Amino acid sequence: MRKKMKDQRIKLGLSQQEVADKSGLSRANYSHIERGRSEPNLSQMVSIAKVLKVDPNANFFVNNCDKTEHNKNLA
Repeated sequence: MRKKMKDQRIKLGLSQQEVADKSGLSRANYSHIERGRSEPNLSQMVSIAKVLKVDPNANFFVNNCDKTEHNKNLA
């Protein structure tokens, strides 16, 4: 889970669909990126960062998962 992405999206009151539409992605693709199931390419990072009003740096796109989520992924 990319917690920073999700938290910023919620802070701005945007749905995944709205972020996806504004950044030129499908909702499924955006969801996979936000959930950490796929890695965004550079142009996707820039587009998403613009919509979420953040600097497009790699730290924003780091996966952050808690122990519970990590264990779930191992099962």
